[in-house]
Amino acid sequence: MAGPLKIKTDDITASNIQGLQELTVAEIKNYTANIITTEYASASGTASLQVTSGALSAGFTSIGTFTNRVRSEEVGDHPAAGTTTSTTYTFGEATGVASDTKTAVPLRLDGNNKVEPATDAEIDTEILDEVIEAMIQDDANTAGQYWLAATAPAGGTWVNRGQVDDTQTDGTTVTKYLWQKTAATTVPGSSTNRTLVKDGGINIKEFSDSELQSLTNRFRNRIVATNIGRYEVVASAPGTGTWQQKGETLTDQLKTVADQAYAGAYTGTYAGTYSTAFAGNYTGYYAGFFTGNYTGYYTGFYSGAYAGTYTLFYGGSIGGYFTGYYTGAYSGAYAGTYTGSYSTNFAGTYTGYYTGNFTGNYTGYYTGFYTGATIQATSSTQESKKLFLRIA
Repeated sequence: MAGPLKIKTDDITASNIQGLQELTVAEIKNYTANIITTEYASASGTASLQVTSGALSAGFTSIGTFTNRVRSEEVGDHPAAGTTTSTTYTFGEATGVASDTKTAVPLRLDGNNKVEPATDAEIDTEILDEVIEAMIQDDANTAGQYWLAATAPAGGTWVNRGQVDDTQTDGTTVTKYLWQKTAATTVPGSSTNRTLVKDGGINIKEFSDSELQSLTNRFRNRIVATNIGRYEVVASAPGTGTWQQKGETLTDQLKTVADQAYAGAYTGTYAGTYSTAFAGNYTGYYAGFFTGNYTGYYTGFYSGAYAGTYTLFYGGSIGGYFTGYYTGAYSGAYAGTYTGSYSTNFAGTYTGYYTGNFTGNYTGYYTGFYTGATIQATSSTQESKKLFLRIA
């Protein structure tokens, strides 16, 4: 067998050391994973995530975007142009190589009962790969994981690393936060099994917390090198490797635009040419030429040409040209054809067509179909994105 070593003892404080023993995977995922992942979560590094509606920080690479689209017009507006404004959120992950700042080298068994310092490759495969595995499997002793949701998950301590808003023109807003776990659900005791390090000469000792924390940059670099523990913000899981969704789905909702039948009361100012049949009593001044059949009572002054059938009772003076059949006195029945100028006030019943300009307020009830785009209260999904973690 080969791997990192620990001190074999039932109780190290009682000084009953029984020798050296290889650390089990479970023991590495206990205290060692707790110290390294907690340090990883507390500092900005090459495996940290961020989300911004602006530019990513230096050293961060985009791992996906989400766009929040909003109608420029409000619900019910018509005719609607259907224009939108948008905000694009970019998720970034730092993928640069960090400096190796380890201050101690773990001791390991070489497989031939020989104790030796571990190489960098052996640190990666025998210790850090197990720490990464513990973190991506949400081991209760670990921190550093990310989660995308409206509220933080249960267990441990979660810190908001940024937010994404989906807003709509009616004021509806759905906010999701990028959470990172910064403290483990379960914190192992300080006397838990630890890896060993050479302490000058032939002496050996257990790693201190600060010496374990110095492995954090190698831990970040290992995530970048293997892609295990990397994140993507996409609509569905990427094709290479095994991915697990972490949290809820981001959904961009946009109010729909559609033609709508419209019926209701209308009040407004109308100016234009009006032509329709008119039946009623008209009192006013009329100057012009009249041709047609006239039956009624007339009081006024005629001056002009008249052509038509004329039957009425008349009291006044007539000046003009008259052609037709005349029976009776002026104060009696009159029937004939009159051609002349008519200029006076007319009071009576008039049935005919009026064409002219009408300016004023019209209030009435309109029922029918309005052809044009209207902003609806319903919404449609424009985009869906999820936070995925590569676990294999």
